[in-house]
Amino acid sequence: MHAIHNRKIGETKVLPFNKPTLPPWELSCKAIHTIYETGHITNGPVVRQFEMDVEDILQVGHAVAIGCCTSGLILALRCLGLRGKVALPSYTFFASAHSVMWNRLEPVFVDVEEDTWNISVDRLEEALEEEEGVVAVMPVHVFGNPCDVEAIEEISRKAGVAVIYDAAHAMGSKSGEKWVGAFGDAEVFSLSPTKLVVAGEGGVITTNDEKLAEMLRIGRDYGNAGDYDPAFVGLNARMSEFHAALAVESFRLLELNVRRRNAIAERYRARLAGLPGITFQAVREGNRSTYKDFTILVDEEGFGLNRDALAWHLAREGVDTRKYYHPPVHRTKAYWERWGKIYDDRLPVTNRLSGQALSLPIWSHMEIEVVDRVAESVCLAFEKCEEIKGDYLRENSR
Repeated sequence: MHAIHNRKIGETKVLPFNKPTLPPWELSCKAIHTIYETGHITNGPVVRQFEMDVEDILQVGHAVAIGCCTSGLILALRCLGLRGKVALPSYTFFASAHSVMWNRLEPVFVDVEEDTWNISVDRLEEALEEEEGVVAVMPVHVFGNPCDVEAIEEISRKAGVAVIYDAAHAMGSKSGEKWVGAFGDAEVFSLSPTKLVVAGEGGVITTNDEKLAEMLRIGRDYGNAGDYDPAFVGLNARMSEFHAALAVESFRLLELNVRRRNAIAERYRARLAGLPGITFQAVREGNRSTYKDFTILVDEEGFGLNRDALAWHLAREGVDTRKYYHPPVHRTKAYWERWGKIYDDRLPVTNRLSGQALSLPIWSHMEIEVVDRVAESVCLAFEKCEEIKGDYLRENSR
């Protein structure tokens, strides 16, 4: 079994988990020259250009650029004036729940579907019926895989609750022919370095609610509408012109990057599909995922190794991986005592996924040869599972 080696003898070159796909420098630098000429450093014409580009492509009424996705989720909840509880999955990045807590709202953790790994509509409906005081739901398009938006919005409408989607991974995703970004009361995207559209750091909120969009624009500037007399307590969540300059050019690569990632995901599936104990996230027919992450489930009984042993083996081979999401939010130190214990028994799928999920390297400009190298290492791990298991147990029992 070979490792991926650098040209220097004796040194192992680690294959990174992710690399940002950046637009050509000469394009971004033109916008930066403009910034120097105008003197607009934040919330200027480049930010507005990015917002208009998003509105046009995603076919949504309003796009509000912000400093990061987390501040966007915080602002969306704040500007809707919510008080009470928010139903959301625990199988997500913890920032989803953090945004709820920062607004002094209470999380209600809901289990996810066995196949798509998105919030379970059945379990969500049960939560809305059984939990008192739920005022909003926060579904997550996990790894860029669109939720069952029609069902979610139907049961939310009946329950009279707001819908804010955590769309951090989903810039470029589609539910049927409709772009993710036009659903619910608002959707919030991330533009951090691991995403398909990169601003360095940043995010964007999309909504078809004009009044909400106006409040979000005020809220991202401390709640100041321009008269130095804040109407409510906002944040400094502004996007700088420099970040927007990168985002504008990166956004133009969106469709190309989505197609590349789908091709990479298909290659992974083709190479790994025959392995016992390995399964993939299901994308509903007619939908499109961005594959922000390509994640497999590792069943020890079928594969011969558990997830942790496979991750350990790949690390020895110079392949960086992530255990998304382990632990799930409700089992983290920040949530366990107050909210984790009371919901743990209701989250069997979440807990199983957390123990089996392993995200493999992926980035938008990744060469197919690199995919094949990673897949080969996984295949060889299956072939030599007993040997690897012995090495793993010996090293981890010290």
